[in-house]
Amino acid sequence: MIQPAQKIPKIPFYGTKIITNISLDEIYPYINETALIVGQWQFKKGKLEEEKYRKILKEKAYVELEKLKVLSKEKKLLIPKVVYGYYYCVSDSNDLIILSEDKKTEIQRFTFPRQKDRDKLCISDFFRSKNETGSDIVAFQAVTIGEQASNYSKKLFNENKYTDYLFFHGFSVETAEALAEWTHKKIRTELNFHHNDAKEIKKLLGQGYQGCRYSFGYPACPCLEDQTKIFKLLKPECIEVSLSESFQLHPEQSTSAIIVHHPQAKYFNVS
Repeated sequence: MIQPAQKIPKIPFYGTKIITNISLDEIYPYINETALIVGQWQFKKGKLEEEKYRKILKEKAYVELEKLKVLSKEKKLLIPKVVYGYYYCVSDSNDLIILSEDKKTEIQRFTFPRQKDRDKLCISDFFRSKNETGSDIVAFQAVTIGEQASNYSKKLFNENKYTDYLFFHGFSVETAEALAEWTHKKIRTELNFHHNDAKEIKKLLGQGYQGCRYSFGYPACPCLEDQTKIFKLLKPECIEVSLSESFQLHPEQSTSAIIVHHPQAKYFNVS
């Protein structure tokens, strides 16, 4: 059972802000190295002895990672850009109603699916109902590391440098995810509950913080078409991110999300 949030954070500003000129050195610590090295690069332990596996990681995977960090800075292959913002809102059953600055006028509405079993969760459950006194707040974000990352990936592929392509492409995708984590951290800081964050980066990346970040197309909100609603609110074109006819973000190394502050918010599957 979702309990009402004991405290609604104070909105830092209404509407959106753009952030550019972000140092990659600020973003790199948020790279999920397990997702990159094991998931993207496929350095899997399998039947290897622990000592031998660690040797491979140290002499190959981490060497490649550091090389790509330097290369991306020197050649400006990754250029982080962010647009994010805060809005007033209320929930109405499965709907999240986004309100204008007057806290009364509806400007957008998201309809989220609800679990048919288990806890019967729906993202709207984490927000104050329209039948309660006062409004709630919600944040949205869109981030990208730019078109040049996609172009460099294509260049490597077209030159038949498949190993280099595999390494760089995986690295660029995970750096985009790291930028999303960095932005989410900024939002938690501005909402003043960042003190609940895990101190260790590995735990932090395992959702060791208050609230949750949901991206459309994933289990709790599988409808990719709802990306259009985020685009109407944030206008990510301002950071050179566009939406394809199939509602995919372009450049590929881009992500968007709805940020929920409720302490009980977590990942869940509606299917």
